[in-house]
Amino acid sequence: MCLLVAILLLGGAGASLDSADGLPPSLLEPIGRLDAAIPEASGIVRSRRHPGIFWVHNDSGNPPLLFAVRGDGRLVARYRLAVPNLDWEDIAIDDHGRLYVGDIGNNGGWLRVRTLYRIDEPDPSKPDEGRPLAASAVSYRQAASDRFDAEGLFLDGGRAVVVAKYLDGREAALFAVPLDFSSKTVDPPRPIGKLPGFVEPATGADLSVDGSMLAVASYAVTRIYRRAEADVGRWELAAEVRYPQTAIEGVAWDGPDLILAAEGSHLYRLRRPVRRPTTAR
Repeated sequence: MCLLVAILLLGGAGASLDSADGLPPSLLEPIGRLDAAIPEASGIVRSRRHPGIFWVHNDSGNPPLLFAVRGDGRLVARYRLAVPNLDWEDIAIDDHGRLYVGDIGNNGGWLRVRTLYRIDEPDPSKPDEGRPLAASAVSYRQAASDRFDAEGLFLDGGRAVVVAKYLDGREAALFAVPLDFSSKTVDPPRPIGKLPGFVEPATGADLSVDGSMLAVASYAVTRIYRRAEADVGRWELAAEVRYPQTAIEGVAWDGPDLILAAEGSHLYRLRRPVRRPTTAR
C-alpha cells in the first residue's frame, strides 16, 4: 500500500512548478523487496557503468558482502570484501568505476578511528570468482570530545563527505575526509558546514551525478538540498518529503527520482522530488 507523503517544494517568489499537471508528487511508491540475504539494508547507490544496477550492503552484525540488485530489489550478484564490517553505514560511487563503502557508524562514540574502503566496481554480469574483493582504505580519527555517529556518505570535489547523525536536535553537520589512500596519517575529519533545517537523525545521503543536488534521508523525512551558487560549499533547502515513520536507511538518485531503501528489505521510489522552477506569468 502506498505511503502518503506531504511534500513542500521551495522556490523564490513568483515561482511555479514545471510539471504536467501543475501539482507536486504525492506518493512514496513501493517498488520491490530486497533478497532475504539483505535484511538490514544500510546503504544504496546506483551504478554509473551498469544500467539498472544498484549496489547495496547490510549494516553491522552481517558479513562484509556487497550486493548488486535491480531496481525492484531482485538480486543479481553478491561479492565478499576482504575487510571487516564493523559498522558499514553507506556507499558512494565515483566516475572512474570505483565504489566507496563507509565503515562510519559510531554508536555511543566508542570507536576512535573510522574507515572508508575503496574497491573497483565488479561487473555483475560476470560470475563471482570466489575471492574476496581487494580494498584500499583511508581512515580518519575522532577526538574523544568530538566523536559522532554517521550514516550518510557522498563524494564531492575529490573528497569524501560524511554526514553526522545527531540525536539531540542539532542540525546535521558535514565533515570532509581527503581521499588520500597513500597517506599513513590519520587526521580528524574537517567540518565544512551544516544542512539547514535537518534536525532529525540523518540515516543516508547521495549526491546527484551532476553534483548540484544532495539528498539526505531519515526515518520520517527526506530533504533535498541545492548547491548555493554563491558558495559551492553551502547547501540550500530545495524540497522536503515527509512520510510515516519508516526505517529508511539508504537513499540514491535514479535520474530525477530517488530510491529509498529501508531495513526490512523494502524499496521505495520518490518520483521527481524537485521540479524546475519557472517564472510565473
